[in-house]
Amino acid sequence: MIKVSLVAPYEECKQLAEEVFAECAEMNVTLQVVSAIGVRIIESMHFDCDAIIARGVTASALQAAYKHIPVINLPVTGYDVINAVVCCRKQFHAQTIAVMGSDSMIYGVQNISGALGVDIQCYRVIEEEDAEQCVRTAALSGVDAIISGAMTVAIAKRHGLKAILIESGKEAILQAVGEAVRTARVAKQNQEIAERVKAIMDHAYEGVLAIDEKGYITVFNKTAEAITKVSAHKAIGKHIRSVLPQTGLLRVLETGEAELGDLQTIAGSLVVKNRVPVKVKDAVVGAVATFQHASKLQELESRIREKIHYTGLKAKYSFKDIIGTSAALEDAIEMTRKFSKVDSNILLIGETGTGKELFAQSCHNNSQRRKGPFMAVNCAALPENLLESELFGYVPGAFTGAAKTGKPGLFELAHQGTIFLDEVSEIPLKLQGRLLRVLQEREIMRLGDDHIIPVDVRVISATNKDLKQLAMEGAFRRDLLYRLDVLHINVPPLRKRQGDILLLIDHFLSVYSNRFHKNMAHLSIGAERLLTSYSWPGNVRELGNVCERLVVLAEGTVIVEADILRILSFEEAEAALEIPIPTSPATLNKGAIQEALVKAGGNKTKAAQLLGVSRTTLWRKLSEV
Repeated sequence: MIKVSLVAPYEECKQLAEEVFAECAEMNVTLQVVSAIGVRIIESMHFDCDAIIARGVTASALQAAYKHIPVINLPVTGYDVINAVVCCRKQFHAQTIAVMGSDSMIYGVQNISGALGVDIQCYRVIEEEDAEQCVRTAALSGVDAIISGAMTVAIAKRHGLKAILIESGKEAILQAVGEAVRTARVAKQNQEIAERVKAIMDHAYEGVLAIDEKGYITVFNKTAEAITKVSAHKAIGKHIRSVLPQTGLLRVLETGEAELGDLQTIAGSLVVKNRVPVKVKDAVVGAVATFQHASKLQELESRIREKIHYTGLKAKYSFKDIIGTSAALEDAIEMTRKFSKVDSNILLIGETGTGKELFAQSCHNNSQRRKGPFMAVNCAALPENLLESELFGYVPGAFTGAAKTGKPGLFELAHQGTIFLDEVSEIPLKLQGRLLRVLQEREIMRLGDDHIIPVDVRVISATNKDLKQLAMEGAFRRDLLYRLDVLHINVPPLRKRQGDILLLIDHFLSVYSNRFHKNMAHLSIGAERLLTSYSWPGNVRELGNVCERLVVLAEGTVIVEADILRILSFEEAEAALEIPIPTSPATLNKGAIQEALVKAGGNKTKAAQLLGVSRTTLWRKLSEV
């Protein structure tokens, strides 16, 4: 709702204004008439509206008193002045008339003196004191009458002079009301825009500081307050030199050149600062500085890299996901826990399928870098050219088929996090040199570029080969080996942690039973013995694969030896079957005999060997049971 107040200097004006307001009643607009004569009475009044309509000196006084409310001048037309002159001649037979008022009231009045046959003197009145002085001067000059607004007319009559009031007509009031409504609406829109801009400024991550062409601060948002430890109340309106003399904004104001990406210490904190000139038609009319804590910018950069350029940057596993209680495994876990607390590079050594990446992810999630990205790459899975672009990235046009936007490398994406180089022994010698430089200088350069990008990355490598032997053979750089093998962890194979096999089997059977919506299957005693006797050359990965096949093929809730023999190869089964079932003729029972016969495929001679008894004893026991 727009509220407009009209200050009427005389009663007739008030009545006419009320009539006009009634005729032009408009939705969402409230019109109010206030009677007031003179400047002093205005000073004691309070206006709560969107626009004020006033005339002459009163309008000037209101403009000075209410900077935040637009004041619309109630116009005095040439017709209004002519009407007052004619009335003055008719009423007082005046030949010399003084016309007093603001610029809008006296503009062009002398041009009509000849047409009306009178001598007209013009006096400019801005303040009430001016009116007093002008009336005295006019009286001394011998004028016959005075024509002016209500305040000056009252002063003239107090001095015993004849005076006529210049009255505003209906058209003038209509014009002023329309202008007031339009101005109020524009002011409201501008205020809403200003409030939105202020809200944006106050909630911006960057500090924003602006100065005008003379160097006085005009904008100082909440983030700027937090970073500089200076309140906006003490900054706005002050010269930049007296508040923050080292901002460099005065230099930008002078040169008109932007200064971007500057590092500066403000209030004890390192900030990244941008300074740009504000230009209107190529003329510098101010300057703006934006600044942010360097640490916040690094954190934001890391999150942007994660969101935009890559998915799956998080390490999913932690030490609680490593299953087993064997001494060999617990020793490896304890060592990795200790290593995770420092930033040194780690080399994981272990056979294929032992879970080296599980250790790498657990190490990352237990380190101070756990909030950063975790990047993993299998160095044996990519040809040399693809591995190079994957590790170091490239710029647009770096090679045939390169993406038009370029691509960041894994080292760049792993900034403030961890990169896991699996099968590091397979990196070609050419790339080993580039990798060594990254580890030494902590910086990378994209393919096809000459721009250095600093990176803060911890490297965890893994191998199932003897890197020292490869270095002796010239297949692996010795200097790179020493950079990678700072902290050393041996991940034990499954055959050295046999006590963990059944725990892992229970885990995998549960996982795959849930995945395939099947009832949980359990191992028979013979099946357990067969699986724990197996050497597991593929380690935990092979064990998981076998459990997945067992769940898929299982038709009941118990998995027996025959189910396992269907899955393991002939040679693998034979190797497992070579291990005898511990028994004696005295403890030989039907269950043990049946188990041996299943393992031997019905061959009684082989079954007797497994039971550690003679074939005759086996036949005798079979006849007894």
